Amino acid sequence: MSTLEDIRVRVLGPVEISGPLGPVALRGRGHRTLLARLAVRPGQPVASSALIDALWDEAPPTAPKTLRSHVAHMRRDLRSANVLNMIVTRDPGYLLRTPPFSVDVVRFESLARRGHQALASGDPRAAADQLHAALSLWRGDALDDCRQGQWVRQECARLGDARLDAQEDLIGAELALGRHGEVLGELSGLVATHPFRERLWELLMLALYRSGRQAEALATFRRARSTLVEQLGVEPGTRLRRLETAILAEEPVDEPPVSLHAVATGLPAELTSFVDREEELAKLGGMFAGGRLVTLAGTGGVGKSRLALRCAGQLSATTQGGVRLVELAGLNDRALVPHAVAEALGVRDQSGRSPVDVLVDVLRDQDMLVVLDNCEHLLDACADFVSVLLKGCPRLLVLVTSRQPLGVEGEQVLIVPPMPVEHAAMRLFAERARAVVADFEVTPENVRTVADLCQRLDGIPLAIELATLVLRTLSPEQILSRLDDRFALLSGARRGVMARHQTMRAAVEWSFELCTPAERALWSRLSVFAGSFDLEAAEHVCGGEDVLSLVARLVDKSVLSTQQVGGIVRYRLLETLRQFGSDQLIAAGALDGLRRRHLAWFERVASWGEREWFGPNQALVFSRIHGDRANFRAALEFCLKSDVPAGLRLAGTLWYYWVGCGVFAEGRRWLDALLRKGYLGIERNKALWVNGYVATLQGDTAAALKMLDECRSQSVDVVALAYATYVRGAAAVFDDELATGSELLAEANKSLTGLGELNSNVVMTKVGLAITVAFAGDLPAAVALAQEAHAVSEQHGEQWALAYAHYVLAFAACLEGALGQAVAHAKKCLAVKQTFNDLLGIALSVELLALLAALSGEAERAARLLGAVAGIWPRVGVPLFGSRNFAAPHEQCEQLARSALGDHGYLQAHTAGARLTIDQAVTMALHPRESRPQTPRM
Repeated sequence: MSTLEDIRVRVLGPVEISGPLGPVALRGRGHRTLLARLAVRPGQPVASSALIDALWDEAPPTAPKTLRSHVAHMRRDLRSANVLNMIVTRDPGYLLRTPPFSVDVVRFESLARRGHQALASGDPRAAADQLHAALSLWRGDALDDCRQGQWVRQECARLGDARLDAQEDLIGAELALGRHGEVLGELSGLVATHPFRERLWELLMLALYRSGRQAEALATFRRARSTLVEQLGVEPGTRLRRLETAILAEEPVDEPPVSLHAVATGLPAELTSFVDREEELAKLGGMFAGGRLVTLAGTGGVGKSRLALRCAGQLSATTQGGVRLVELAGLNDRALVPHAVAEALGVRDQSGRSPVDVLVDVLRDQDMLVVLDNCEHLLDACADFVSVLLKGCPRLLVLVTSRQPLGVEGEQVLIVPPMPVEHAAMRLFAERARAVVADFEVTPENVRTVADLCQRLDGIPLAIELATLVLRTLSPEQILSRLDDRFALLSGARRGVMARHQTMRAAVEWSFELCTPAERALWSRLSVFAGSFDLEAAEHVCGGEDVLSLVARLVDKSVLSTQQVGGIVRYRLLETLRQFGSDQLIAAGALDGLRRRHLAWFERVASWGEREWFGPNQALVFSRIHGDRANFRAALEFCLKSDVPAGLRLAGTLWYYWVGCGVFAEGRRWLDALLRKGYLGIERNKALWVNGYVATLQGDTAAALKMLDECRSQSVDVVALAYATYVRGAAAVFDDELATGSELLAEANKSLTGLGELNSNVVMTKVGLAITVAFAGDLPAAVALAQEAHAVSEQHGEQWALAYAHYVLAFAACLEGALGQAVAHAKKCLAVKQTFNDLLGIALSVELLALLAALSGEAERAARLLGAVAGIWPRVGVPLFGSRNFAAPHEQCEQLARSALGDHGYLQAHTAGARLTIDQAVTMALHPRESRPQTPRM
């Protein structure tokens, strides 16, 4: 039988696959295309719709059936070649189950990335070795024998660019090693084939100059300039011009800077070319050499974010912890800044600690760059936050983009200017225009018009990009004539506002007016959303007829961007366009009405999630609610100002998200803020017991009891009373008051059952009773209650409460000495809790698995797990709730591990475990044999 290590997939040339018996025959272009589409993302599901798009330009009605047939035939062919279980059905389509490095494109990209990084760090010999190995994987044109549809064309273009990037890097490495003459022939061929890549011209000039051929190097510059001016209508870039100057002066010349084409950790891939900001990039590098906080300031649309991302990409090679991007444009509540940063950094914490304190604790020893993008509307909050962060984290770097500086100690400010028209702005216009009209050229006839356009747009990149969007329907001359009408504000009629700001608004307003009245109306209404949204939300919130068609037209006009998440397309307005749309709503007096429609829709989504949470769709509910978290924040923020009862209702309805999905701290924040408003209607009761629930799980039982007692005093609301009794019983158990807890949990179970309630919390009353009687020593009763909870959960497809039932069964089995059975139950609990980011469930499961490891003679692994879970508990709240009963397994485990390892050995293993991330700790707990020494906790 074959193993996955025997498989090789090749797409960098004719598509091939080989197994232990040699090459596997593929049936025609369809099968080769299907294999290639899966192979470029090995191990990741590819949606059936994406596979269909790769196989057909216009899919027939039978496409899904034909796709299944293709897959079935390929599986049979692979099986006959002793390649088993390679194409796996995985929602929303299929995946290629093979180690990533068995696919040549993955190996190529990894080797090319390592070579690029070696070159950037000054090791050309290592770079040359890696890049030679990367390029040797190519056997011709990528995907050479696939069906030439849109996906293949796009992927071929992407891979071709990556190949050319690697070739440029390799030539750069060879030049650094003094091999000038050896690369001249290859360079001449590449320049002829790719005459618009300035880095190739630079490399050729440098190779000629280093070979003693100064005149030819200067002639090469003249040839490059002629090509760029005559065919693109733009002058050579800054680096090329500086190189010519140095050669004329016969000065020593270094290798051209490494082109940043590898995607840095935590940064989005660049989707368009980066044009001519070398001077600003050089200044930024120098500023970070002298300080740890740099702010890029300037008018809207001038390119601050793009420059920040490019700078961050360059710095990623010298920051051990990499780069993390935090986008703040869609955030309006200053108190949520640290929450957004924690989310971007993957820091999960459910404790009652300040999120700022949590981040300082996590980042204290990290060598990392954090990019805070679009801070102008949260200036004071960002300033306070950054100050605390930098004081507490001495190795941290922060790069900020904002329309004005933060004004904090140690801040260095770089004002980002508009692009100079003669070179950069015109180059940007030409490149972006070709993305809209493929055969667009700057010609001698229109070059003056393009220059005038860029001049009138003040060289602001976003304004230039907006202007190019209508080149499908208007010529540059027509655009310029319309600018004369639309940019009347540039005359200075608005005093006290910068001209560039006027230009930016004029550009957006002009783009707005180019839409039809129906498109403009929808654009304005869509501005009510924060972050992204789906079509169903747009239809219900924005109303009107034919929203689908209008959304499609706004996407086509680049007003809306799209992203596919879980098989659903989500839409987003660029922040500048969203703010413009919001201004239109305010001017029309329609903003409040749209925000109420927005609130009503997300109340409906929250209620859907509450219903569906008790059933087989829990993972879907988590994904949907988490994807709309920015919209829920916006809705709750509106409620705090305008509709407290609705806010209490919404925050209470979202209990399953706060409690079940690891969002204790944010849930507590919203509920505390809404309850402080003092509203005394019936909506308050549910918010009280839900907030008491969150506080109890954080270990803050003192605060919880006040809220629960208030709720229980409202006896008229019998449903809220029953849930408050349940949470009050759980709080008593956490305080080791077992008799009280048992009595209250039994009362809650009886009341909820009598009221006809059946959901995850009702099941948890049985789970709570089960653990309580287990602590009291009645294991048969505990098992019976846990099995009852298990049966109800399984019957309804519920997973979250079911996992806790597994925890109780594991605990009971452990006490009875059935270690194998206990491990199986504990792992089932842990696997589910990881799905929902439920840190409390993760911590409890890992604690128990550590004890089971100690009881099984695996003392070192037990100590490592204890070290790992010690880092998780502070992010939940009080470790083990401060309960003697919950702490007993921990103490037993530590005693057994210390006895077996000695104090020194225990401390070593515990410290090693403390370095694990949460996901690494889970992996160690679930798959001990697969665990390896890990990198430090972030």
